[in-house]
Amino acid sequence: MADAPSVLVPGTGYIHVAPPGTALPDLNAGFDPKAAAKWGPAGLNWKSIGNTSLDNGIEMSVEGDEPEVLGSWQNKSLRTTDPSKTYAVTINLSDFTAESYKLYYGTDKGLDSKGLFSIPTSPTAQNRALMIAAVDGTKCVAWHYPKTSIIGADSVTMDPAALGEMPVKATVVALHQATPLGSVTPVFDLAAGLQAPAA
Repeated sequence: MADAPSVLVPGTGYIHVAPPGTALPDLNAGFDPKAAAKWGPAGLNWKSIGNTSLDNGIEMSVEGDEPEVLGSWQNKSLRTTDPSKTYAVTINLSDFTAESYKLYYGTDKGLDSKGLFSIPTSPTAQNRALMIAAVDGTKCVAWHYPKTSIIGADSVTMDPAALGEMPVKATVVALHQATPLGSVTPVFDLAAGLQAPAA
């Protein structure tokens, strides 16, 4: 049986960050999710987050109250409420670089004159636009969040039998009150690019 065109086994993934408000690059024919330098002018602000955990993957979570059922005397389940939700992405960074340290420890300062990174006494979550591309051979799904607030989420792991990991949590926040929190594509073919739906 042939593969279903809309399912995905995310064997490979690429994560890029940029200043808040950076637009999603054009996902046209030949889009290369691993090379922002090939995205034209839109790619200049995007920068790869580097290697991330193979074992722990990417976790996209949602938090918030459950919908509450409201009823009347005549109809016990007349309607449900629409509770607010908070979306977040947990990423386990494997590259120990100044950019990774900024995101984990919460500072915009880089390496000092001695080549050392100073861990701040008062961490501040770092605001970044975030793009995640999950790739299955020639197929891809891409998520874009214009603004996220990123900071360390858990302990740094040093396992002698695995790559070291620094988990960070990117909480999705509104760039502007009237704009969506983000966007996600359907499965599309990298060679063909993202196609607009037929009218």
